[in-house]
Amino acid sequence: MCSVTGKSYTYSQLRKVCGKLATSLRKNNLRPRDTIAIVLPNIPELAIIVLAANEAGLCTTLVNPAYTEHEIRKQLVNADVQAVFTFPAKLADIQASITNNSKIKLPIILVNDTTADAAPISGIIKFDDLVCEDIEEFSISQEIGVDYEDTVLLPYSSGTTGIPKGIELSHKNLVANILQFSHPVVFPGRPTTKDYQDIIPVILPMFHSYALIYIIYGYLRAGAKLVCMPRFSVNEFIKLLENHQFTMLHTVPPIIQIMVSNELIKPHYIAHVEVVIVAAASIGKETIAKFQNRFKNTRFIQGYGASELSPVATCGILDTPPSSCGFLIPNTKIRIVGYEDNNLGKNLPPHNVGEIYVQGPQVMKGYYKNPEATASTMDGDWYKTGDLGYYTEDSLLYITGRLKEIIKVNGYQVAPAELEEIIRKCDKVKDVAVIGVAHDKYGEIPKAFIVPVSKENISEDEIKKIVANRVTKYKQLGYVQFITSIPKSASGKILRRELERL
Repeated sequence: MCSVTGKSYTYSQLRKVCGKLATSLRKNNLRPRDTIAIVLPNIPELAIIVLAANEAGLCTTLVNPAYTEHEIRKQLVNADVQAVFTFPAKLADIQASITNNSKIKLPIILVNDTTADAAPISGIIKFDDLVCEDIEEFSISQEIGVDYEDTVLLPYSSGTTGIPKGIELSHKNLVANILQFSHPVVFPGRPTTKDYQDIIPVILPMFHSYALIYIIYGYLRAGAKLVCMPRFSVNEFIKLLENHQFTMLHTVPPIIQIMVSNELIKPHYIAHVEVVIVAAASIGKETIAKFQNRFKNTRFIQGYGASELSPVATCGILDTPPSSCGFLIPNTKIRIVGYEDNNLGKNLPPHNVGEIYVQGPQVMKGYYKNPEATASTMDGDWYKTGDLGYYTEDSLLYITGRLKEIIKVNGYQVAPAELEEIIRKCDKVKDVAVIGVAHDKYGEIPKAFIVPVSKENISEDEIKKIVANRVTKYKQLGYVQFITSIPKSASGKILRRELERL
């Protein structure tokens, strides 16, 4: 159900509307392996569209609805999208982003999540018209010619080159990971019975694999009630906790920090919450201790994964130390590999920090149309995560930091190269480098080091505005520092570790 409009679907209604939409997608000339894009907030229809596309043999790419027209266009072009689902507030941006895109087969499909009385808009298809009563349900027994190795989801992860990377997740990847993290030893939820049903808030963005695959797919499979919050705000979050007796709470570190620091969130608001699960970014021991002190009767566990892992690799269980990311889920292996000169490429023993490599049936097929990025990220069938960590003799995993250049803001990935590319277009800038710096609220925020053509003719605010006009809010610069030169290696690679010392 939607927490704002109250619109809801029973499981029977969900099954029926997904079947109708799958039929409509096929009747509108979308063929198996075609790709659709979804640009929506957290509303029930987002899940319906993804499930219907799965059923019709299509591939789906999820787009952050906060993206600018320029960011949306990049993803739609890179993913070879044939049709786009969006909502009224984003319609103008979508219309601009598909201009001159010859691969788009259908008019924009508009999902109106607020009112049924919206004025007609020319040149669009209404979502409701694709799921109306006179449309037959798609038969799952129909032969659709899709193989389990075909790509079914194409989430995007920021690349170090500045070009976002489409992560190819197959039917096999998703089914394997859902079964892996649904194992009763590691899955925190409980199956629905006539006397019990988990109630889960969907407060994390559904365009991200954590919310879509783990929460939506995982808990629909368990028969839970899911309550979607279209847009996160502290006030709406508090209302959500007041109005529903949630049994599980899936979060990221910034939400935990809000719960720790905001006195309006009373401990009794989560009295029914059995477990709080945190993932997507690292969280400090001090924050964990404050949370446990404030919410004494709620278990706190962490998990670890990546979109490239469909997305889960480890999960905490009962009595797992809350500062660890828990144990490996079934059929998953990790290696801790040396990254410094004295142990480069070597498998390290317990308590030695190295890069985390993961192997299992959930590892992605690769990056879409990007064999170079795939090759640099894979070691045979091992995925090199770019995260640093260690394991103990008890097989618990601990995360200590990042090896790759990606900046993690509020759990979202930001590529330094994407921001550098934007700033370099300014004729007042001679050179630029961007790194992530620590931030109490967001974990990290981007900082730009600028070599100006003339320092007198450019300001910090001017640089920030250049970036703000091109990217969504979480990618925007927190700091700007003017320097005389960017430290680089002999091959011209930016030495970001040296910038961290400035």
